[in-house]
Amino acid sequence: MKREFDWFDKPDNLKRLRIFSYIILAVSVLAEFLIPSHAVHHPWDKIPGIYALFGFVICAVMIIVSKLLGQYWLKRSEDYYDK
Repeated sequence: MKREFDWFDKPDNLKRLRIFSYIILAVSVLAEFLIPSHAVHHPWDKIPGIYALFGFVICAVMIIVSKLLGQYWLKRSEDYYDK
């Protein structure tokens, strides 16, 4: 049986995706420097790139919390159903 390859199985495609993601991140941070923001409601709204940093930190926190939930609450022993 022939194994079908997914787009993510090829290392060249992963490299392209990583480069594309970095480019999108750089463009979004540069846009905050170039495009003036008129909606300044909080003091941190004046810091360029704060929402990209905020999104990264929140994503990292979600990954860590989900790993901890899976490890200490959801994970069961191998003989869980045999008991």
